[in-house]
Amino acid sequence: MTKSIDMNNPPTSATSVSNGSSEKNNLFYEKEFVRRIFTILFLLVGVTTIHYTTPLAFTQYHYVFARMYYIPIILGSFWYGLKGGFIVSFCSAVLYGPHIFFQWRTAGMGTLNEYLEIAIYMAVGIVTGFMADQEKVLRFKYQKAADDLEKSYEKLKEQARQLLEKEQQLIRADRLATMGELAASLTHEVRNPLGSILGSAEILKDDYKPGDVKYEFLEIMIKEANRLDRVINNFLSFARSNKPDIKEFDINSSILDIKELVEIGAAKKGITINTNLDGKIGKINADEEQIKQAILNVLLNSIQAMDKNGRITISTFQESSGTSARDLSEQEITVGKMPAVQCVNISFTDNGSGIIPENMEKIFNPFFTTRENGTGLGLSITRRIIENHRGSIHVQSRVNEGTTFVIKLPLREF
Repeated sequence: MTKSIDMNNPPTSATSVSNGSSEKNNLFYEKEFVRRIFTILFLLVGVTTIHYTTPLAFTQYHYVFARMYYIPIILGSFWYGLKGGFIVSFCSAVLYGPHIFFQWRTAGMGTLNEYLEIAIYMAVGIVTGFMADQEKVLRFKYQKAADDLEKSYEKLKEQARQLLEKEQQLIRADRLATMGELAASLTHEVRNPLGSILGSAEILKDDYKPGDVKYEFLEIMIKEANRLDRVINNFLSFARSNKPDIKEFDINSSILDIKELVEIGAAKKGITINTNLDGKIGKINADEEQIKQAILNVLLNSIQAMDKNGRITISTFQESSGTSARDLSEQEITVGKMPAVQCVNISFTDNGSGIIPENMEKIFNPFFTTRENGTGLGLSITRRIIENHRGSIHVQSRVNEGTTFVIKLPLREF
């Protein structure tokens, strides 16, 4: 008997274990194989021994002992199929035969029933073994069908996820089309008169001194007009889908330019901005102005989410797109898909209030904002820019501890 045995414990396609687990399984099967062999041998030797040591006068006992050979025969058939059933039944016949031919025959007790018993041993072993093999074949068939169903289910689930993604992209595209029309209308209907209002307010303000009530009202008017102008610019940026103008530029220098731009405003809020830039990265291929816009949006988002004594650290480092910037946090989200290429990571880590779990999936949605005067377009614009560069954005956050945005961009155009 060989170790072809383990049709009883067939490996399934769903069984994917580590090397350590495989070794344990192999050791278990080896032990089980030895245990079964010894069980059959023990039964055969045991039944044969009591046959040969029991006096012939106890005829009824010998009839019982003869039937006991069926136990190892059936076990051999179930465990090892047709081959096992045949071998064990043959061994039983060989062990039982001398008892009939020599002991019983010498005593004049042998009958046709005892000779037929040997034939029945063989028949039971062969029939039971054949049925056991058929059962194993069916079990394999059903197991394979179950595995195929599981694979089909996983495939269907993945297709459903992709369909949902496509549907969301279509919804977003429809929004963008609407936004394009709205932005064009805003450009003509609002921007021109807004420029006139802003210019008139600045001229009128020159007629009054600081502290005058009218001066303060004009200051408010100018401030709100500028805010409305920024909103219009955000609408326009979001609605446009300009193809990136790919050129080579130094990403670290661009980050320092953006830092210098916002540093004074951040300092007024008591927020410090630190950098940890990898000088080995050098230049990348991308649209410098769009990448600057994306970096500025993320940086402003971090500044607006913090109070006094806040701290932001901007880091750059190079890695494969398959690795993570830092350990996983309680909440995280990734938008965009990076190909398996070398990439530059731009990390923004702050010690602000973090993002609550229910908002995590919404932060890149157009018009979603938690600030009273926010437009909810900054991160949406950033997402579009990075996805147009075939990059990704990974966000990790813990409430009351801070947030990390990691922008991944390919080092080279492809």
